[in-house]
Amino acid sequence: MKKRKLRGFVLPSIYIITIVVLAIGITLLSRNVMSSDAKVDNYDYSVNVFNEEDDDVYVNDVVSVNKPSKPFIGSDVVVAKDFYDSLSSAEVQEKSLIFYENTYMPNTGILYASDNVFDVIASLSGVVKEIKQDEILGTVLTILSDNVTCVYYTLGEVLVKQGDSVNQNDIIAKSGQGKIDTTRQTLLFEVYMDGVLVNPNTFYEQIMNELD
Repeated sequence: MKKRKLRGFVLPSIYIITIVVLAIGITLLSRNVMSSDAKVDNYDYSVNVFNEEDDDVYVNDVVSVNKPSKPFIGSDVVVAKDFYDSLSSAEVQEKSLIFYENTYMPNTGILYASDNVFDVIASLSGVVKEIKQDEILGTVLTILSDNVTCVYYTLGEVLVKQGDSVNQNDIIAKSGQGKIDTTRQTLLFEVYMDGVLVNPNTFYEQIMNELD
């Protein structure tokens, strides 16, 4: 039987075809790997990885600082007479004196005033301890909040009654007039802590749990 020889171009063609097949295989494999990586890189990292319990813990860790409220609502309310502080300068003390019937008296609270009637609100939550009339200071309302007593003088219309429980920022009355200032609507506000008179300006800055 006569032997046949492969032609000279057959072997190089086989090599070339093999190389091409291998190259195509490697290319397809690389594309699959890159596609897999792309899926990982396209992950939506905006998804919250914390569960609801974690969110609750975070929210509960946020401390809300609660402070007493100033006892009025009104953008045109001003301080007519500030609290008389024995440690302040003579000039400041002079501005904190109330003049009545030819007599100068230290202001034991803060006297607020406005040309218009304004709302008076509860500085703290508490119970209405007393409502009474004073010859000089008009209607007087006292609210007891644990060891803190807030006294509101020179009121007009009163919207609560003795024994009522009130929440902080509830409207309890309207401004009125007493004899210490008969030209404007006023509110004289006093604060006592454990029975001791304190400066309302200092009181406003205290955190609630410091008042217990």
